Amino acid sequence: MCKPSDTEKTAVPSLDLAQHPEAPKVKSRVFTQTLACLAASQATMAAGAVNGWTAGTLPSLDKDPDIEMGTWQQAWVVGIIAMGAIVGSTVSGRAIDWLGRRTTMLIVSPVALIGWLTVALAPNLAVVLTGRAICGLATAFLFSAPTVYNSEVTEARMRGRLGTLSSLFITFGVVLSYMAGALFSWRISCYICAAPPLTTFGAMLFVPESPYWLMLKSRKNDAIASLKWLRGPNCDLTEEMSEMEAKIVSVGRKMEYRELWRSRTRKPFLLSLFMMTLQQVCGGNILMMYTGTIFISAGVVDYNMATVYTGLVQILGTVLSVLMVDHAGRRPMIVVSTGIMGTTTVLLGVYYYLTDVEGVSWPSFVPLTTVLLAVFGYCLGCRTIPWLLSAELFNTTIRSTASAVGLFYNRILNFAVIQLQPPNIWKKKVTLGGAAFHMWWGGDGNGLRQQI
Repeated sequence: MCKPSDTEKTAVPSLDLAQHPEAPKVKSRVFTQTLACLAASQATMAAGAVNGWTAGTLPSLDKDPDIEMGTWQQAWVVGIIAMGAIVGSTVSGRAIDWLGRRTTMLIVSPVALIGWLTVALAPNLAVVLTGRAICGLATAFLFSAPTVYNSEVTEARMRGRLGTLSSLFITFGVVLSYMAGALFSWRISCYICAAPPLTTFGAMLFVPESPYWLMLKSRKNDAIASLKWLRGPNCDLTEEMSEMEAKIVSVGRKMEYRELWRSRTRKPFLLSLFMMTLQQVCGGNILMMYTGTIFISAGVVDYNMATVYTGLVQILGTVLSVLMVDHAGRRPMIVVSTGIMGTTTVLLGVYYYLTDVEGVSWPSFVPLTTVLLAVFGYCLGCRTIPWLLSAELFNTTIRSTASAVGLFYNRILNFAVIQLQPPNIWKKKVTLGGAAFHMWWGGDGNGLRQQI
């Protein structure tokens, strides 16, 4: 009996790209593309839980006799995940290109689980910081890989909506950590937040690898099989496969970092960095990570429930962003988002100034409403769109590296903002901003001199 040749072994006769000429054109399936994006977005949910954990747990963590913390120790508990992400982002782009988008998520999910267990079992602050650093390291991959994956498994007509699913699941992760921190002790909340890495691992076992990545690795049959799963077995793939091959031929299979600075990618790269800057300096992440502490400083009595309300508003804002981004456009959404953030920050500054400096008594719903509006504005555009643009502005070959560089820059800014603006300092700054606004509209400035 003759042995089959290598060609016969690897041939996949059933993977016909085109439909029969006389067959009616079959539309690609939406369900399987959505399913793949939902599975990958579990990873950003895991990353969101890491980012949002301190919002609801810092007050209870501070009360734990085994964990001694001051203002700057709190800033390190919040900010050390950014340090871990900075380290991780130096290799995440290469890892995503080498291992694959799906495989990266399968490998890194257990790392995040180890980080959460380390925090949950920590006997002192040093071990808490170690666990948080491990979680931060994992987020470098859990942010980048699903963003790239979602942009590559979806068709262009659905890329905006499904591409922002990863941002929506960041919000779900943040809300999960908020509720866990509000309803349970900080140690129990760690076990609850360890669930998303487990669901990520389980979900990614049932979806295919990115067809673009498979084409980059010259695995054409596997890429066709992946597209068949995503688009449907009877869908005509001829045009899409031709487009992928043309893109890979035009830009090459090997990517170098200097490609980001060439004329064809420099403007998208700078735009991506600008959007990351806007996301970090607008103040949204301070509100997200110090939510409970800010509500306490503002005199909100039931700060745990206020934190839960903040999480629900985040879901509302992010869902609206996902639904509207393709219809309204990226730029209008960003303009509205930053406008709401700027207005509410000034209003919160006025509240702090009139309360702390002028001694005016205000009901607690005023800061609560202002913070909720600020969070809503942040989630409407500043949270979601920078991550979407970091993937969709670049071609397949350079996408994962551009995403990793953008994340590296984002986490450096995040760490700087958190370390430079712990809640008491942030409060003074928004108070000064509110004082300036108050003086502009007729205040005499005596209170401001006292505050300074």
